[in-house]
Amino acid sequence: MYQHAEVVHWMKNRDTRAIIPAQVDIDLTNICNQDCFYCNSAEHRQASPVQKRYIEYIDLLDKLAAWRSHTPNSYGSLHTITYPGGGEPTLLPGYEQVLEHTVDLGFLTSITTNGSRLDDMFGVMPVEKICKMAWIGIDIDAGSQDKYEEIRRSLTKESLFDRVVANAIELVKMGATVDFKVLLNDHNSDYESLRDMFALCQRVGVRQLYIRPTILNGQAYNIEKSQDDIKKLSTQYAVKIKLNQTKALPRNYSRCHQMYQFPVFCADGNIYTCCDNKGNSRFALGRWDKEDFRDIWLSTRHNEIYDSINTALCPHCRPNWHNIEIQKIIDDPALLEQLYT
Repeated sequence: MYQHAEVVHWMKNRDTRAIIPAQVDIDLTNICNQDCFYCNSAEHRQASPVQKRYIEYIDLLDKLAAWRSHTPNSYGSLHTITYPGGGEPTLLPGYEQVLEHTVDLGFLTSITTNGSRLDDMFGVMPVEKICKMAWIGIDIDAGSQDKYEEIRRSLTKESLFDRVVANAIELVKMGATVDFKVLLNDHNSDYESLRDMFALCQRVGVRQLYIRPTILNGQAYNIEKSQDDIKKLSTQYAVKIKLNQTKALPRNYSRCHQMYQFPVFCADGNIYTCCDNKGNSRFALGRWDKEDFRDIWLSTRHNEIYDSINTALCPHCRPNWHNIEIQKIIDDPALLEQLYT
């Protein structure tokens, strides 16, 4: 991929120009209305139960869009912004205005959400802009309310399951790109649970069922034993699937190269170089809410974080595949040349 070649080229010539990251994550809030048993942000949310004003994110987006003009001696292109949620992103009052502004700025825009407050967009964010979003990923984890609550544990008086399903159905009717997302684990990998999930996907009409292993205690859940059932049910219910096991691929790298391509802007006001270490000061690059983040990007502090982290000690993580591909090009420079011939 050109993005991987780009960061390798910069690493070999970093004294010449700055590189602008290809993607950023933005957490809109550290507050959540569920308590999923597998949540990797639970400790961070407890330590920093904060929520900013939506207008602060509008200002952040404007700075992100103007990064090239702020740092003219640079290359690379920030093209993708994802709202994954350290908490539940739709709990931020005005989140729909943040999403609309992201779309208006031309960014490839997506959100991962439990879906319980997506109806706040209806009648506020124009349908054509909702449909411009790359995808709306709804963490569903189960096809029945009982199983859903066993895993996701709503903190509201009543289960959020029916509301989530209703919101998904309405978005599909609008023409939005909606995916249901499942973290597979011991609670939902049996045949009956899988069948219920596929039946729900068929009823709602989602684009696909996106299945990943749950990461607990640094280890990825083994989903291979469920693959035959998943493939059969995909055919039976005519539901497209995406099985993502890239987090568990063996590493060929000892440094996280994605620290130069994938910053995370968190609701606590910090920028983190690691999406799995929100709240960990060791990975904090600086403040985005009190200083201009573009001035601390590629700073001495940035390089110190990169040089000090031994990924052999890290748990399975989202950027794993990208780091593998980047390391391949570092190890075999001919791959860099082949991309351009």
